[in-house]
Amino acid sequence: MLIWILMILDVFSLASLSLAHFNLASSAITLYYSSGYLVSKGLIFRDVMSLLDLVIGLYILLVAFFGFSSFFYWFILAWFTYKFAFTLLS
Repeated sequence: MLIWILMILDVFSLASLSLAHFNLASSAITLYYSSGYLVSKGLIFRDVMSLLDLVIGLYILLVAFFGFSSFFYWFILAWFTYKFAFTLLS
């Protein structure tokens, strides 16, 4: 059950980053929540997958503060797609 809750929060984080990346909606507060969630998950669990989430959380923080946007978004999209597929198959 915890895995599904974390996956729903991951989807929320990806959705808020996607909206900011494509300039459809840039609500800084949702980006702050997403970044806080991913950074705290990376600090709490301390495994490789969560440490990558920590890096993604720091990237989202850059997006929230500076409107930063780069090709790194596509790696993040692939990473969350991989995690979602991995969760569905387990």
